[in-house]
Parts: sequence; C-alpha cells; structure tokens
Amino acid sequence: MQGSCVGEKPVVEQMNWEGRTMGTSYMVKVAVIHGDNDTKLNFDSLGNFIQEAVVLLPTQEQLDSVLDRVNASLSTYRKESILSQFNRCERCFLVDSMIRRNFIASLAVHQASSGAFDPSVYPLVQAWGFGPQRNDKTPDSAKVQELLQLVGLGQFAMVGDSLCKGKPNQMLDFSAIAKGYGVDVVGWYLESLGIRNYLVEIGGEIRASGWRSAGQPWTVAVEKPLDDPSGQQRAALLQIPVKNRSMASSGNYRNFYMLNGVKVAHTIQASTGYPTPSDVLAATILAEDCMTADAFATACMALGSSGAKALLMKHPELEAILVISHPKTTSGYTLFATTGMKAYLP
Repeated sequence: MQGSCVGEKPVVEQMNWEGRTMGTSYMVKVAVIHGDNDTKLNFDSLGNFIQEAVVLLPTQEQLDSVLDRVNASLSTYRKESILSQFNRCERCFLVDSMIRRNFIASLAVHQASSGAFDPSVYPLVQAWGFGPQRNDKTPDSAKVQELLQLVGLGQFAMVGDSLCKGKPNQMLDFSAIAKGYGVDVVGWYLESLGIRNYLVEIGGEIRASGWRSAGQPWTVAVEKPLDDPSGQQRAALLQIPVKNRSMASSGNYRNFYMLNGVKVAHTIQASTGYPTPSDVLAATILAEDCMTADAFATACMALGSSGAKALLMKHPELEAILVISHPKTTSGYTLFATTGMKAYLP
C-alpha cells in the first residue's frame, strides 16, 4: 500500500552496473530510496517520496544475460545468431520475436522516411568496409550497381513466424535500431523487477524512467560532433533532462575512414549505394522507446537537413536536435531543434 513518507528524510542511493555489449559499453543506473528502518520508497509522478513494496535489484550476471540474448538474436558479428543464419538462407527462415519486432519497427520507419532508413543495405555496408570484416579496397561503380539490386526492405516479408527475402543473396542489418532495442529490453527487464527509477545507456542510446532524486529527472548530454574514430575526444554540446522517454543519436563523426583525403562515413544511401556525405553532422531524437529514436536518428542522417526537417514535421510525437554543417560559422555548424527542445539550446 502506498502512502506519505514520514520521519527522517529519505536517502537516495544510486546503484550502478557497467559492462560491454554490441561492441560498446553499457551502463545501468537505478535510484534506490531508503526510508525509516531502511524501508524502500519510490517517487510519485511529481517526484515526491511514497512508500513502495520492496523491489528486486538485478545482478551483473542477469544484465549480461539479457543483453547476450539480444546479441544471440540480432548480431551480425556472431555467425550463429538468428539474424546471421537468416542472412545465409536462400528464402525463408524461422525467426524469434526479437527479429520480428525489429523488422516490423524497421519497416514502419522505412516507409515513414520514404526508404531512407533501410536495413537491407547490409551488402553495401559490407562492401564499403563497415561490416564485421574490414575491406582493403572500396567497391567500383559496377559492384555498387550489382549490390543495389539486393536493396529494398519492401522485398522482405514475414510469412507466419518466418522472415522471407525476395532474392537469395539479400541480407539485413539491424544495427541502426538494435542498440536502441537492447536499451528497451533492459528497461523492460528492470520494470519486471518493480524498478521504476532508472537510466539505461548502451553506446550513447538512452532510456530514462522516473527520477534520479527527489524532483530531479535524469540528465543526459548531447555530444559535439568531433571527428574521432577512437571515441576518445568527447565534449558535451548541451544537457537535456529526460523523464519516461528515450533518446538516441546518430552521427558520422565516429564510424568513418579517410580515402584519398575524402571522408567515407558509415551511413550508406539506399538510393545510390554510396556513403554520400550529409549536411546533418549529428541527429538526436527523443521518442517513447529507444528503438524508435534510434531508427529515426539514422533516417535523419540519411535524409539530410531538408528531408529530416520534413520528416520531423510529420511526426510531432518526436523531439529532435539536428547539428547541421555550416562552414561559415565559428563552430562549423548550426543547430535545429523541434519546439520541445528549443529551451535546451546553448
């Protein structure tokens, strides 16, 4: 039963777990509130203390196991993952609920972005050296045109519990949505334990629930787009409070290489087959769940600033900040923000 907390002022303890997954790091933070006689408390919707039944806290092994299950389904780096097995099949393959969920969500964003978001570009991703094996040379125009024939998410479909492809060599890569999905899966797991105040982060993709302390939401940083494949150079562009929402960012300032003095970035245009430079240096999206935010952030990168703004106009449920290239400014970029984000601009 819930009621007002009395007695000594409750103490908020932040529990942290960290690990590695999906080729990057993950972090889980849980706000645990101790009341009189070490009773466990919670926050109401306004951030006030209320009595709460004892919640279960996860172990490191449990969190690692949850994320390993996601990798066992969606990883392109694991040869025996369900997705890798599907990519090797000729037509149809029985898949699990995780792949079905990622495919359905991907198809929705693919359609919303007029094809700009397209996980079926995976053969081209590999050809340009951004897959599990790095290539020493880039594809010529003939190879690009050949691989373009395999691109088109509309050529894939669910048939019962099986995912089917139109051509034998077609493949899918959910990396532009799977990290966000992994964040959601961990969040759902924490909620199944009765935890309501938490923050989950995997490689910069975030899901925040409840409060970090009394009346204080979780605060997360949006990074400056500093070109650095090592990921060592990091600086905050701005800080955003996030409560009961998810945030994901996409940019071409980490995963890229230089070829004859030209930057080759990992965002492949599904329409051309080339990693065409976008004037959007980075896109940050806030949405109800992290997989949606993740996918739309990638779509905004592929569309460029004009297309991204048009997409966001059609989806008022999303909030966004776009870092747009502008060489004539001191910083080299300008910022675009949807209405709900303008207050946080520097």
